[in-house]
Amino acid sequence: MGFTPTPVALARRQPILRAISDGRRLGVSTANIDRANEVFRAVGATWFPPRRMWVMRQPVTVPHLMQTFERMVPQSFVSFENLPELVDAAQESPQADYFAEVLDLQIIPLAEGGYAVSGAYDACFVESMRLLRGKFHKFAAAWQVQAPVDRILEVLQSVAGVDPVYVFVHERAMKLEELTSKPKAEIPISVAGAAPEFGPGAGGDEEEQGTGFLSLMGGALQKLPVDELVLAQAAADSSLLDHQIHGVRHLLSYSSSLLADDMGLGKTRQAVVASRLAAGEGRILITCPASLRINWEREIHMVYPGDFVGMLGEDRLETLRACKWVIANYERLGGLVRELDLSFEVFTVDEAHYLKEHKAGRTRNAFIMSQRIPRRFLLTGTPILNSEIELHTLLRISGHPLGQMELSAFRKKYAGGQEQRAALADAISGWMLRRSKKVLKGLGLKTHQVRYVTPDGIEAYERILGDMTLQVMPKIVKLRQTLEALKADFLIETVQSLQHEDKVIVFCEYTESISFLKAAFEASGIGCVTLDGSMSDRARQHSVDQFQNNPNTRVFIGTTMAAGVGITLTAANYVIFASLPWTPAMKRQAEDRAYRLGQRRDVFVLIPIIPGTIDEQILALLQNKTEIEEDVVEKQVSLGLARASKPKFSPAMVM
Repeated sequence: MGFTPTPVALARRQPILRAISDGRRLGVSTANIDRANEVFRAVGATWFPPRRMWVMRQPVTVPHLMQTFERMVPQSFVSFENLPELVDAAQESPQADYFAEVLDLQIIPLAEGGYAVSGAYDACFVESMRLLRGKFHKFAAAWQVQAPVDRILEVLQSVAGVDPVYVFVHERAMKLEELTSKPKAEIPISVAGAAPEFGPGAGGDEEEQGTGFLSLMGGALQKLPVDELVLAQAAADSSLLDHQIHGVRHLLSYSSSLLADDMGLGKTRQAVVASRLAAGEGRILITCPASLRINWEREIHMVYPGDFVGMLGEDRLETLRACKWVIANYERLGGLVRELDLSFEVFTVDEAHYLKEHKAGRTRNAFIMSQRIPRRFLLTGTPILNSEIELHTLLRISGHPLGQMELSAFRKKYAGGQEQRAALADAISGWMLRRSKKVLKGLGLKTHQVRYVTPDGIEAYERILGDMTLQVMPKIVKLRQTLEALKADFLIETVQSLQHEDKVIVFCEYTESISFLKAAFEASGIGCVTLDGSMSDRARQHSVDQFQNNPNTRVFIGTTMAAGVGITLTAANYVIFASLPWTPAMKRQAEDRAYRLGQRRDVFVLIPIIPGTIDEQILALLQNKTEIEEDVVEKQVSLGLARASKPKFSPAMVM
């Protein structure tokens, strides 16, 4: 007789992992659930990033939760049977400060009177602000409140359950400046799609919201003397090249200035030497993207091997107090805002174009730190990505006279046309120093070439283009991801046609493309490594070292955002853009990972374009934006030559 196995019923997965209550809020943590956003919003919950939970106001009706989940989520493989037990247990044993302690609530005095109150989105916090008749300013991500501090703290405690110990009250006033017009779209790409859906903002209805942003002037810009004997000794000790000595001198000549050298001229080494000379034995704060922290640590130890270097977020506060250098990525800079007794002599900001957005929290934190720290060095090879007004925040952080202008006045006087841009270039010529790669001896040529390719499978692109159920921005993303995949054959054939000693960097815009391209290269027998934003600092550095040192690793694949800044890939002599970034500055910054100090070969930049697609529109967009950059930034190279290493500065140039 044959044996008939008995069917085994699979246990249904329970996606609800835990529930926590603080007496006012109920947070629910889950595994992946289909349509999670729709499900939780249907029960009035909002996502709370600090705790990675969905949070809703109490009291919570458990039967209603169960009914909603069971109605909206397929029940084949999941079960919500544990939900009542978890919710009941949470509400019976509340943890009073679980949510309040991570709201990051800050009260900021305003120069024009009243206060700005900011924090993570939370329904109880919003209710507190409305009770105080606050006005929400979306670009400041803060509420404008006229009540005194004691009253604000009282309402936050009684309504939102926030003990005053978790609220930081700033010592200096900031300015709430109104934007005179809404920011223009920076992506004029013609793609038809469904109309977007707009949900309520943190401030409620649109008419209740203001358009102010918070800003603060750094200490006034001052001209300072430079001890040439000390500079000469430091240059010899750290093996500075001639142009780097001049760069260090420029930084030391002012209380704050911008070093905007072309990529690959060694801005990091110049800043390390200048920072130590300016700080003496004092402590130095380095702020940079997270991916560059290890690079900064290495560079510091190459010049000053005996100095202790601390990492904000990894080292304890007590450890940081004993360090001569503290490295903080932009996302963690806010952690220092509250530490008033952790003092610094120099604030060095790498990739300073990260501060171009007035409304970004990191920009606000940089404003605050610039008020506390006497010397401020700004570094970026791309000070203008899209428009002239992006310089405004850097001018304010530096304490430059142009930064004293209202943003609206600055825009009117220095943005919009070639004449205005010429005036801006002249006005910042002393504060900003930029050199091109012409100062490097022995550096080869960099050649650009557009290649038009007609791959198989273009029908996939056309199907997405014709899908009118997709909104414009999601459609653009899908179209560009599809184009990256369609170029895989071209990329592989190009690498196969090169000599074995040739190495290639492939830049794409989307993380999803990296694994696809890596698999395609490896299937063709081509060794490669990857780098994306999800990788740890150690893993990123391993990919860089492998590409630089292993002759069999011929291809480096990375996103422009993660791999296009702060790393050296001079083993490559070819750079290929599977997709172009949105700005010419980001493109140049990415390709100059190969074309920089240490490169002895010519570098070839290839741009594959698929005709009749948005590839052509993006290429045209970059060409238009290049004009703005050349009129302001590149003009500094010629101005620098004209003033023959004698920078000028006059406070009267604003007037």
